[in-house]
Amino acid sequence: MALPSERPKRPASTVVPAAEAGAAGGERLLRALVSLVDDLTVERDEPGLLRAAVEHAVGSLGLVGGAAMVVGEDGAPRAAAAHRLNPEDEEVRDLARTVLAGQLPLVRPLSEGGWLAATPLRARQRTLGALVLHGDAASGSPLGNDALEVLGKQVGTGLENVRLYAELREAAGRAEVLRRITTAVTSGSELASVLPAVAAEVRAVIAAERVACGFVNESGDYIETVSDPEGSCWGLGGVLPVVGSGPGFVALNDRAVVQRDLVQDHRFLEDMRLLEDGLRSYLLLPLRAREQAIGVLALGSRTVGAYDDATLARLQPLADAVALAFENLRLLQKTRELSITDEVTPLHNFRHFHTALDRELKLAQRHGGPLSLLFIDLDHFKPINDSYGHLRGSRTLREVGFLIREAVRETDIPARYGGDEFVVVLPHTESAAARTLAEKLRQLIEGHTFLQEESINARLGVSLGIATFPDDATTKEALIRLADQRMYQDKDLRKAGR
Repeated sequence: MALPSERPKRPASTVVPAAEAGAAGGERLLRALVSLVDDLTVERDEPGLLRAAVEHAVGSLGLVGGAAMVVGEDGAPRAAAAHRLNPEDEEVRDLARTVLAGQLPLVRPLSEGGWLAATPLRARQRTLGALVLHGDAASGSPLGNDALEVLGKQVGTGLENVRLYAELREAAGRAEVLRRITTAVTSGSELASVLPAVAAEVRAVIAAERVACGFVNESGDYIETVSDPEGSCWGLGGVLPVVGSGPGFVALNDRAVVQRDLVQDHRFLEDMRLLEDGLRSYLLLPLRAREQAIGVLALGSRTVGAYDDATLARLQPLADAVALAFENLRLLQKTRELSITDEVTPLHNFRHFHTALDRELKLAQRHGGPLSLLFIDLDHFKPINDSYGHLRGSRTLREVGFLIREAVRETDIPARYGGDEFVVVLPHTESAAARTLAEKLRQLIEGHTFLQEESINARLGVSLGIATFPDDATTKEALIRLADQRMYQDKDLRKAGR
């Protein structure tokens, strides 16, 4: 039964050591201990063990009720199991607090008759909680000090064992997840190909609608990311600037970020785009290898407050453990990409452009589809080089590369042709669609202010040329030549229009 919470509080002098309150029959105590031993060999989870322990102690000893309390993170007793006794009753909680503070069994007589007895739950020199028992006149004398201590140690030992079992089971689970993630990472040669398997394992630990992984590039100014599910991205596409982005902040500061609600707070460049995609909260974890942050693991959820500090504590060791495997994969991928990536911009280089154009033209010839080639030449770029130097000129070209990457489709192939000229191979694209993309690029680049962080605030113009296979040309050489010619025609028209 529940004790009435409005009962007058008893003076402290009525709380007496259990040894002075008499002793229960040895037979009843033996039955209780045998029942508890049975519980310890059967129960494998904390709630089940405490519930069974309280029920068997009450039943074997012929008591009215009982409750088990465990020590919370704040050190106060927290109700964990009860049988015909209200663990929230003030007298029950007060007696549990007193027992935890004094570390000794106690008995408190009740005004309407009967008694409350409590004993600490102890194991390996630690106090884990308290067991509170309620007896009435029919229950006989309260348990003595020795009997209560034996009960407390018995239940405390069982509680410690199930906690150790849970920790071992959780550790084994983490080890198995870690093994599967490491196997997934080492089974492929590209991050994009292994991320789905990694994301599946991460989602087995914590729910996430989007999982992304990214690494800082060699120059340290942007982060290349891949995301799962396929076709998604982390806010602004596959390339994020280090300065201003969440992944960049995490990589620079080697510090995790927990974003609980994007509606209430948006700190980084990509946050509004993530919100538009339906995400409400996210977690960014640094990937650490060789005592430094080499990249970022990102988890996004459509639920508000999906991640907190407890989630961070669970996942950061996992991220640390697999970071080296990610780093080895990244180095392998970088070694391969060095042969196809431009040294200044995030685009492909001249050699890869020709290889890709050959491949796409063969596919177009085989399947009968169109292919367009877009030439881009920057106007007013030379004054930047002459006035501010080649280093700032290279930074300008890099910004142009980012803008092009943002504008084109995933299936398009953007490259730096040389100097301040760029090209984009547009598979399955007719002339009209190519012109639409070209004008989008022109507006994007001409509307951008370059070198803002250095207060230079430069502006550029764009000249464009388009040629389409097979309508305009049927060979690679003719296609390139025509697109180049049309780009210079556009430049002349723009000059004449001024």
